Amino acid sequence: MPEKKVLTPQDELPVTEHIEELRYRLFRAVAAIIIGFLIAWPFKKKLLLFLERPLPENLHGKLIFLSPPEAFFTALKVSFFAGILIAMPYVLYQLWKFIEPGLYEHEKKFILPFMFFSVMFFFAGAAFAYFVILPFGLRFLLGFMGDLLTPQITVGSYISFVIQMILAFGLVFLLPVIVWLLSKLGVINYRMLEKNRKFAVLIIFIVAAILTPPDVFSQIMMALPLLALYELSIWVAKVTGKREQ
Repeated sequence: MPEKKVLTPQDELPVTEHIEELRYRLFRAVAAIIIGFLIAWPFKKKLLLFLERPLPENLHGKLIFLSPPEAFFTALKVSFFAGILIAMPYVLYQLWKFIEPGLYEHEKKFILPFMFFSVMFFFAGAAFAYFVILPFGLRFLLGFMGDLLTPQITVGSYISFVIQMILAFGLVFLLPVIVWLLSKLGVINYRMLEKNRKFAVLIIFIVAAILTPPDVFSQIMMALPLLALYELSIWVAKVTGKREQ
């Protein structure tokens, strides 16, 4: 066990300095997102076509808009979403620089890999949503009662749906990484996860209902990978626990 760090009055920073440091890091993070947005803006049409690909082929190029500003605001939304993805590594770096002074040396060894794998798992979840969940889900949802109804999708509602699904799956794929960090820090262990599995299943379906659009199919499509990720997290915690022992 590392010795607990004893703070002297000289080591303790006033609250105003913490707020100033937070403001400084937030400013740099927001500036990075704005730069990412400006980089993405010239490619807004290509980005829109890229996000349109999960649609069934018969609906490609057939998205509509119902109000004069809808197309413009959709372009803003797409570019802003791309800007966040572009700036994410730098934003996480700013988060790291903010929390670094308050960490022990052994904790710093865990946080850096955590942030690295967080980016990897987030993009893995986003890719899973884009290449697997969205094509299958859209084919089912838009083909439901297709003999009676003809889908006419507004570009704004479609892009909101796609971005929501990509972000949601990117976030839920962080579960094993978070469990790994908490196991390393001794906050949880695999026995705790196994013991509370039934409560976790309930929480997973609640989270799926919150993060996905309000339809049962989307919620189930998110809940199933989450259940698999929870089981993976138990295995990660077990392996981490054995190494720690």
